Amino acid sequence: MDNRNLAVLEGIARLGEEATAKHLADEVNLPQATVYRRITDLENLGLVERTGRHYRIGSRLYRLLATGTSTSELVKAVMPVLSGMAEALGETTFAARLVTDGVDLFQICVPADPKGAIVIPNKGLRPASICSAAKAILAHVPKSLQAEVIAAAAPLFPDLPSKDADLLEAEFGQIRESGIAYCIGEEDPDIASIATPIELNGALGQMCIGIVGPRGRISRKLEQDLEQKLRLRRSSIDLH
Repeated sequence: MDNRNLAVLEGIARLGEEATAKHLADEVNLPQATVYRRITDLENLGLVERTGRHYRIGSRLYRLLATGTSTSELVKAVMPVLSGMAEALGETTFAARLVTDGVDLFQICVPADPKGAIVIPNKGLRPASICSAAKAILAHVPKSLQAEVIAAAAPLFPDLPSKDADLLEAEFGQIRESGIAYCIGEEDPDIASIATPIELNGALGQMCIGIVGPRGRISRKLEQDLEQKLRLRRSSIDLH
């Protein structure tokens, strides 16, 4: 990859949803015809994907980014926030990340002195179309990668229902707009969780943090601005 290809790739990352060939040409100060040729090179490598007239980071690059930071580094970065949330909210908190074979819930933190029953989720790969952690991450990745992760996760959770693709896409749109993903009784009728994405390696779609607990208690806390409290905690994490 030469410097012009790299410049176009960086331009796509900066522009986000505004990355058309015309905008890219202005952004990287190259002729539009040159930008088209460079985009074709990047598409052939799986580093860029086209959606209508727009371009975005491709699934291959997302997978490369997913391996760019060790789990131990992430645990060190998020544990103060997870611990603080667990104590302040009285619920189990968690962190999950995109890995090569799905969405991995890699860290949990429980309150030291819980007031009532708590939920302790299993670590490891999560059901991709249902779990709040998975949805918070997959809402921000290319559709081709969404499809790959969802298809790979389905055999691991045969007892869980599948979700209609159109409904899931609408839900992903709501997550991108609000910054919050929900799982209210979808995995277990008595359990609820919410999650919010965190930027890692310069992009969303890599990692998230969240809260899980008994459905009734989480539902009551949602009436008391639980989402805003989660957003505020998210803003205190520095992974750049």
